[in-house]
Amino acid sequence: MVENQRRRLLAGVARALAEQGYAELTVKHVISAAGVSRATFYANFDNKRDCVLAAHRDVFERLLALILRACATEREWPQKVRAAIGAVFAFAEEAPDELRLLTLDALAADLTIARQVIDSNAHLAALLREGRRHTPLGRALPDLTEEALIGAVSSVLGGRLMDAGEGTLKVLEPELLQLVLAPYIGVPEAARIAASGT
Repeated sequence: MVENQRRRLLAGVARALAEQGYAELTVKHVISAAGVSRATFYANFDNKRDCVLAAHRDVFERLLALILRACATEREWPQKVRAAIGAVFAFAEEAPDELRLLTLDALAADLTIARQVIDSNAHLAALLREGRRHTPLGRALPDLTEEALIGAVSSVLGGRLMDAGEGTLKVLEPELLQLVLAPYIGVPEAARIAASGT
């Protein structure tokens, strides 16, 4: 029962955040979205920041598990990236409010939360950095390449979710895949993989 209420609060904060934005978000918004009492909220969290941080951690861990599972089904590094991006878009389709919770655009107003988002992005950048060992152009890339690519993907997805909702996301998948792969394998091969899905 207690775990179920906590899970409802974590889902509720993602919904409330999508509707209100962080600056306007209140505990009342969260408990309304979660369908729990104020006492239940404070039995689980100290304040809205604490709840948002917990929700961000929870969503990131679930998305990371999906990404790693998707990557494990492929042998070649470019296909691992394709599978990872496919997992992100599948997650976005299933849980757009939760995906938005992972973007810095949604949470930059609070420095503590922004730091956690940046740290999560750094974790993804470290996974992407593996491409330097497996691709012809990877060794020559600037040090900031992976950080810039993860930041760009996060910003594009966050902006699209904020502006138009999840319905427009799927059309971005091939273009973002090409963007991520191009520095490592060149534009023509990245375009081929993005267009063919293989």
